[in-house]
Amino acid sequence: MKLSIVTPKGMSFEGEVDHIVIDGDNGQFAIYPNHIPIVSSIRFGFVKRVNNDVETFHIISGGLLEFCNNVATVIAQETVTGKTFEDAKEALDDLRKLQKESNRQKAFDFSEMEKDLALNLKEIKASKL
Repeated sequence: MKLSIVTPKGMSFEGEVDHIVIDGDNGQFAIYPNHIPIVSSIRFGFVKRVNNDVETFHIISGGLLEFCNNVATVIAQETVTGKTFEDAKEALDDLRKLQKESNRQKAFDFSEMEKDLALNLKEIKASKL
């Protein structure tokens, strides 16, 4: 069966899998080939993909899973991949720390620009006197 995981940044994963395990809003469940069609929300959980007995975890933040005709599609706000759940969770935490620092830096840069603008406006007013 086919699994696709998509975020606003693009395709996170696309490929064939033996089965998947989803930790969604209604608990954990597995989907094997020829499963009945299903839709499930994933506020914060994971998709474990299994292929040839190799497991890979995708931590999902803000997502939706649809399964129909042996195609599973996950649309997520954010996802991070790891060999184990703990690895993926740690990677997500690290990503969020970087995003928070980046947002803080942008806010700082914006406040600096506001100060420069105010100073320039004062200089323009003074030069007109």
